[in-house]
Amino acid sequence: MKGFLFLLVAIFCPLTANCQGAVAVCDKYGPIYTSMNDSTITYITKKGDKHEIKLNQIHYIEGDEKLKEFLKKDYYVHNDSEDYGYRVFLFMLFNSKLRIKEVRGVVLPSNQFTEERQKRVTMYVNGLKHTKNKWKKETVQQWYDYLLSFVTD
Repeated sequence: MKGFLFLLVAIFCPLTANCQGAVAVCDKYGPIYTSMNDSTITYITKKGDKHEIKLNQIHYIEGDEKLKEFLKKDYYVHNDSEDYGYRVFLFMLFNSKLRIKEVRGVVLPSNQFTEERQKRVTMYVNGLKHTKNKWKKETVQQWYDYLLSFVTD
């Protein structure tokens, strides 16, 4: 996962011009994080609060593949559009009691984030909000973050 996050930043670094400062990924609320290294991320909430979070300290109990299957099966209604597959990035913020505080989703590059794709990402975001009590933590800390990325069907 650490390698994936580094690759994400390296590939999409040119997107920083779309947001203020050295931000890697933004959504309609603004930046999602401002800095990342091998072990921590500075996550920015929708309200603008910043949290320094140690990475990879939370996991979906059934594993990433089951979570992806759950989202694709239960939270996406396929339409007849000719849209091709694209990569979705979903960011989750949890408090110390593993309560989901917010879920944010984007399609990168941002110029490919169409209204139709926004609807689909919203379905995935709603699905993630229904995963209460399906998470486990590795350590005790005040905040946890989770990144899920996959190519849509």
